[in-house]
Amino acid sequence: MKIKQALLHNTGWRVITMLFTFLNNIIIVRMLGAAESADFFYMLAVFTLLSTVIRVGLENGIVYFITKKPENIRGITFLLITVFIVQIFISIVVLKYFINEIFGYSLFWCVTFVMSNVLLYYVAAFYQAKKMFISLNISGCIMGLCQTLFLFYLYFSGSGFVEKGFGLKSKDNLLLIVSGLGILLQMIFLIFYFYNKHKYYYKLTIKTNNIIIDFFKYSVINFGATVLFFLILRIDLYFVEKYCDKVVLANYLQAAKMGQMLLVFPGLMAGVIFPFTVNAPVALAEKVALLCKILTLVFFIAFIGLLIVGSYIFTWMLGKDFYLMFEIFVAYFLGVFCLSVSLLLISYFEGINKQLIILWALLATFVIIVIADYMLVPIYGYLAAAIIFSLANFIGTFILLKVFSLKTGIAIKKILIPNIVDLKGFKTKNIN
Repeated sequence: MKIKQALLHNTGWRVITMLFTFLNNIIIVRMLGAAESADFFYMLAVFTLLSTVIRVGLENGIVYFITKKPENIRGITFLLITVFIVQIFISIVVLKYFINEIFGYSLFWCVTFVMSNVLLYYVAAFYQAKKMFISLNISGCIMGLCQTLFLFYLYFSGSGFVEKGFGLKSKDNLLLIVSGLGILLQMIFLIFYFYNKHKYYYKLTIKTNNIIIDFFKYSVINFGATVLFFLILRIDLYFVEKYCDKVVLANYLQAAKMGQMLLVFPGLMAGVIFPFTVNAPVALAEKVALLCKILTLVFFIAFIGLLIVGSYIFTWMLGKDFYLMFEIFVAYFLGVFCLSVSLLLISYFEGINKQLIILWALLATFVIIVIADYMLVPIYGYLAAAIIFSLANFIGTFILLKVFSLKTGIAIKKILIPNIVDLKGFKTKNIN
């Protein structure tokens, strides 16, 4: 599959999947109400965080080492089976505490939800390494559709369906089962389809081709970068919550959420670039630069639109209490754009195994945000936090751009500033 085709398929099918996820969330909120749905989604957030932590970035290690040498697939599969068994025991120990002390859900289904998420990431990594984006995303869309239809049926059937049909005391227990079972079924289908398509990989081997140390080293560094990226997106919320009132915090939270939504598509593009970069010719760097230019144009148009309608659209959508959101988001916007470009550059450096560059750039961004927020937010408030977020991410992105420019010979202005020839190139073989 060519990179342009992969980009279009990955983003197109993911939009449909996101739509089903959005509908599922609405139905769950309608079923449980505000208070109970808040507890349910908080629980899922904790479980998702746990699955992220215990994966320690192994999914990116899978993509890199299988793409680099396809014969590694047998040894990595055996290694993952061993690691997965250990992760099951870790999840049981951790979840047993949370269930007994906080949530009160079935331990079996909580473990099923967490470990299905973990295994789904691993299996999806095999698909990414083999560039099987279409089958991966179609399976996600089908499972999302099935969950949506079932939730609609459950919503209109009432609570009696839960009690009589499943013998459960509450709807949220059933919703956890539906969420976990959906992921589990998709993962089982993906495993069956992958190994049926690549039958020559059925025979596993305990030989790992001496890549164990490199595999875990790559994955752990990647995990460190993931944690830093997570903190960069959220650490400013701590200072705003500490030094500002609840109304300001609500405005800042919504601006941050909207910024994170704008990072979805750059993230999808980065997920495609990564496997194509491994073992790729130097010319691929020009394609990454072209995608950066396209992002620059898209964000520029979005920023103009924000300046035109932002002063009233946020209060119209969310209510009159969100009158600060426009100025916060304007100050925050540069940081979101810089992070979107960083995502593409990060995927490129991951593909050429230059992860220390990523780590240092993200670490610099994080340190600047923490020190500057600590000094300035208590004095200047929420706008200081938003401006610091943008300036810190500008510096971090500039580091990545500078290294990318030095390694590829492409000037920074040619990475960011679009022109007519570049835009026409997206329709031609230049992006293939």
